[in-house]
Parts: sequence; C-alpha cells; structure tokens
Amino acid sequence: MKPTGKTIREDLGRAKAAYAKNDESRVLRCLVQALAGFVQVKPFGPERTTIEGLFRDVFASLAKLPHVAALVPKGVPYVKGQEQKLATYMAALYKKVEEEIRRETLEAMRARKLRIDQFVIKGQKFLDEGNLLEAQRNFRSAVEEFVDEKGLFPLIASKLIDAGHHKASLEYVKRAIEEYPDNSRAYDFFMTAVATTKDFEGGEKLLRDVLKKTGEQPLLLATLAKVLAGLEKWVEAREAAEKALALDPRLDMAKKVLALARKKTGSA
Repeated sequence: MKPTGKTIREDLGRAKAAYAKNDESRVLRCLVQALAGFVQVKPFGPERTTIEGLFRDVFASLAKLPHVAALVPKGVPYVKGQEQKLATYMAALYKKVEEEIRRETLEAMRARKLRIDQFVIKGQKFLDEGNLLEAQRNFRSAVEEFVDEKGLFPLIASKLIDAGHHKASLEYVKRAIEEYPDNSRAYDFFMTAVATTKDFEGGEKLLRDVLKKTGEQPLLLATLAKVLAGLEKWVEAREAAEKALALDPRLDMAKKVLALARKKTGSA
C-alpha cells in the first residue's frame, strides 16, 4: 500500500505505543516505515509540521531503549530535512538491534535448556540413591523452566516409573497430557502408573481434571473410557468411547472398550 500522511502518522503512533510496552523491535520497525514513507510522500504544510513533531517525540525516546542505548549511548537526534539519511541509518540500526535480540534470545534458550538438563540429571542421581524427596525437588525445578520441551514430562515420568515411584509419576503424566494431549507416550505411562497402583478412581479424577483444561481430545477420551471400564462404570465408559471414536474412528482401544461396554450394558 502506498504511504500517505495518514499512514506515516499511524506508524509513528504505533512506535509510541510500542515504546510504552517496551517493545524495542516494533518501535524501530515502525519508525523506519514512517521515515521511508516520509521520504516517498514528502508531505508539506500543517501535515508536515504535525509529522515532524511526532518524529521528534519518537526519536527522543530512542536513547531510553536498552539495545539502542548500548549501540548509540547518546541516542539519535531528529534533524529536519535529513529524513533520507535518517531512514538509511535507522534501517541499519534496526537490523543490528534485531540481531542482538535474536542472539540474546538464543543464548537465553540455551541456558534454560542447560538448566533443565542439569536438574534432570541431579534428579536421576537422587533417584538412584533412593532419595525421592530431593529427586522431586530437582524434577520440579526442571519443570519450572518448561517452555516448549515436549519430551520433558514423559521423561521425568518414565524415570520415576522405572524407579518404582508410580504414584509420584502421575504429577508429570498429568502435565504431559495437559500440554500435549495427542502424545500417546504420556497415556502409556498413565496406564502403567494407574494399573500398578490400582488407583482407577484417582486416574479418573486426573483425566477429568485434564479434560476441563484441554477440552475433548480423542486419546484422552479413549483412555478415560478404559479407566471407567476398569471401574465397571459401563455406561460412562461407553459414552467416553463413543466420543473418542467420533473424533478419531481409528482408535483401537476405544473400539475395544465400546464393544465391551455395549455387551455389559446390553446396548447395540
């Protein structure tokens, strides 16, 4: 879309709004767009005066942006009539700031993942020593660092199950299902823990709690159907299996529970 005086003012307004939200990248991006538009449109009269006033406001805020201040400690002054040079300079500065933000983000991500690895390793060490309390403390510290590590919760659950702590594993199995309700591995661990502890009532409660957060998911409903069958709640088991198959007709577990539930309830 071709820039106009209005779009330039809007870009500068967005830059000021972004500054209020500490969004450095957006401040610079909007300012660069406004400068490029100004050079192309060459506004005049009262409109030019208004835009120049907005430029002064935005440029005055640049020195307060951390990444800009690190690169240009004294800030960048707005000079009337030098918009072409400012557009070129600010485009280059924007690129440098973006690169720095990406670098910091990558470093922060690597540091966070390293902390997760260290907590999990320490947790395993305490598990091997038979110290469940300290193992849990480290595993929970790892969980506090969670962002998008899909395998974290199943990993911790598997370690606890392998160590014979099936009940303790359910804390992480629940999070695994909540975060990724299509992860079949999480349901395998869930069924192992529930079958070993024989706490099908607790298993039902856990799954129903998850349902409140995730909504109806095929694997979740199929697993709930199996747990309900274990509790001999055949009507509820049939309903859960039917809902699961309505979402995914390929689920063998739901088919088996449905067939058994229909037989037990005498329904077709």
